[in-house]
Amino acid sequence: MKKLAKFAAAAAAMVFMGLTGAYGYFSDSLTVTNHIALGDVNIRLKEYQKKGSTEVLYTNPKTVIPGETISKIPRITNLAKPCWVRARITYKNDRDHVDGFQDEMLAGMSEDWVKRGEYYYFTRILKRKESADLFQKVTVPARWGKEHSDQKLGIIIQAEAIQAANFVPDFSGMSPWGNQKIQLCVHEEDGAASCRGEKMDLSVEFNGKAHKLVSVPGDFFVNLGTAMPGDHFEDVVDVSNTTEKEAELFFHTDVKGQDSSQLELLKGIRLAIFMNDKKLYKGTLDSPGMEKEHSLGIFQPGQNGKMKFILDVPAEWDNSYALRKADVQWIFTVNEEEPEAPERTPQTGEYEPERPAGRRSPVKTSDGLDPETTVLVFFCSGMSALIGLACLILRKGGRKE
Repeated sequence: MKKLAKFAAAAAAMVFMGLTGAYGYFSDSLTVTNHIALGDVNIRLKEYQKKGSTEVLYTNPKTVIPGETISKIPRITNLAKPCWVRARITYKNDRDHVDGFQDEMLAGMSEDWVKRGEYYYFTRILKRKESADLFQKVTVPARWGKEHSDQKLGIIIQAEAIQAANFVPDFSGMSPWGNQKIQLCVHEEDGAASCRGEKMDLSVEFNGKAHKLVSVPGDFFVNLGTAMPGDHFEDVVDVSNTTEKEAELFFHTDVKGQDSSQLELLKGIRLAIFMNDKKLYKGTLDSPGMEKEHSLGIFQPGQNGKMKFILDVPAEWDNSYALRKADVQWIFTVNEEEPEAPERTPQTGEYEPERPAGRRSPVKTSDGLDPETTVLVFFCSGMSALIGLACLILRKGGRKE
């Protein structure tokens, strides 16, 4: 019976050694924080006048005389995103029975201005920091006589702008801007607006030398710049595995930490993601369906793929969304199965063959093992304990005999 107990104990040890220690698993995670920002339409209207060869801010003359020409330069400057501008000129006169100022008294207006209805429209896009002068001079009619004396006159100018992005006026019609509603600006004075720079290539790589996930650049929305209502934007992220082993890549998003204003922005922008032309997600930028891991596929050594994403900003958004900003975290995870050095079996002394690598889940237990390995270890430990207990009972029975 003692021999039987020793054999059972050896078998338990052999089973335990044969089922553990053969494979290890490597996992790495990479977070890319993408920034989304809405642009602004912001113009400034100031009046200048010529004094000699220089320009100074305009001041109203106390009196004018018939035939006199006044230097008056209304200048519209764009402080933000490229836009179209228009201006309406109205005149103030404290007498109804005598002539006042009229458009014919204005001089020095560029050919880029055309009048449609009650507005003058500038027919070129005004880029950021560019200016357009509405006119240069006002001439008092020489025919005005005594009946115009002590008359109080005024010229009132109202300037308006609309984004150039996703909007094309029709200058052949009487209403080039159509029925667009012009709202009061809600921007900060001289509100900053970033512009798109040179296009950057986007990539996520499971790097062989560093043996970790690497991204370039740190913001995958960098080519978007500052978005405007109606913008449609597409870009591609190159995903590759430059290691010598196959690996599975996973992807999910996170918008935690955003306030209600930022979440409102993210909930309005549409997002679509494709991996090698296969749709992975279609919804809003806050991505409620992307909070869980989604596999991008198992990548063989040297294999790469393309992750395409599309953003659509609502065209109906108005000035209440100007200059809003929000962040979205895109999280990439890699799982790689790493075979360890093969072990000798206690029974034959031969090397066990390597098991083929399989697809692994990104979920880990608190001690670093994945759930399948954890269950296997507990099972083997339990079997070893039961066999040992059986040996102990048999051994005691031998003493009684």
